Amino acid sequence: MYFLSFVVLLLVAAVTGDDDCPKDKSQLAPIKLRKDLLCGYDRSTRPTINHKNAVPVVMRMILKYFAFDIHDSSFVVDSWMAMFWKDEHLKWNPDDYESIKSIHLSDVDIWMPDISVYNRRDQGGDPSAIGTVTCVVSSEGQVVCVPPSHHNSLCVADLTKYPFDTHNCTIRFGSWVHSGEELDIRVAKPGISTEDLVPNGEWALADTNVIKHPGKFKCCPNNTYPSINFSFKIKRVAGAHTATVILPAIALIIITLTSLWIAPNNSERLNLCYMNVICQFLYVQYVSYMLPLNGVNIPLIILFARDSLLISAFTIVFSVMLKSMVENKKAAPEWITKVVCVLVAFKPGQIVFLNDASFKGLKNSEGDDDGAAIISVQEGSSGPKEWFLFAKILDRLCFAIFLTIYISMFISFTP
Repeated sequence: MYFLSFVVLLLVAAVTGDDDCPKDKSQLAPIKLRKDLLCGYDRSTRPTINHKNAVPVVMRMILKYFAFDIHDSSFVVDSWMAMFWKDEHLKWNPDDYESIKSIHLSDVDIWMPDISVYNRRDQGGDPSAIGTVTCVVSSEGQVVCVPPSHHNSLCVADLTKYPFDTHNCTIRFGSWVHSGEELDIRVAKPGISTEDLVPNGEWALADTNVIKHPGKFKCCPNNTYPSINFSFKIKRVAGAHTATVILPAIALIIITLTSLWIAPNNSERLNLCYMNVICQFLYVQYVSYMLPLNGVNIPLIILFARDSLLISAFTIVFSVMLKSMVENKKAAPEWITKVVCVLVAFKPGQIVFLNDASFKGLKNSEGDDDGAAIISVQEGSSGPKEWFLFAKILDRLCFAIFLTIYISMFISFTP
């Protein structure tokens, strides 16, 4: 009988012992406060008395550093994510604990909002965007946590205007399991602080913006899943790229246009054209190496390099044709003679087409006011002057066309 009573008393003591918190022999107020707060505290339960109420969580990003990799389509942000909320289960009377009004508690001891980055670059592993942190809890239950964060999000580059490109990258935060009726994510003002931002060197931060997405979806009409979009507008620092990409492009344009001003029968013209094609080809390879060859929008600088290479190749073909025309010993057709006569009959035409050293004697002929008289004097040994003048006309026309094309292409990818 005594043995049965002893067993019953042990069972009762065991059951009641699970409900009571272990007694702390320490008389220090901070230790006693910590024990009392965490006694029976369940960190998996939302910190609200009424489970129907949503827990408001206010967020603010204190930006420290950012980087953007156009090849990997990744936007990396290092920041301090300041978060504030009220925990109804972490309140106390400061008078009961020697006027202690705040205490530091670890994230492993208290409830933490399950904030995640929806557009992470790596979707594997723990989705939580909050690392290990110690939070400050006030006697009114206000919790302040400022965890250091490293977020790597997806941001596909639009290199259409390279090297004067601007990109809009977004990091999207939201709860991983809670709906908007359980966790109300809000944004502090300002949502992004850039006072402590360390300069990137390659990218400049042009603008920031924070927008709350309501999170209403057709699949879930009775619940919302809101998210906070932290948007960053970044602009490339184009100084070094201008020296290595834009200036060589200008030099290649000058070489191409210069080749059209050299006499068609001059062998240096073809040599310059050959060198120009090689340089244009190397420039295309260099630009394509600098930029990723993916995406819907092709960078305009690559289109410029491609078209400039085709123009330089056409210049070789055009120069060979003009050289054969100038060295032609046969008389020019009548229509060519008429075209030449019309163009050189006027003063502007004589300035443009008769400024070559081989025609100085023709321009000084006395009493020759019409084009027919000018071109009929002093036939050169290399063939009729009609062919030479017609070749120069084609040269100037081609120069004007190429110059117009280059100006339009150059304006397209410059700011």
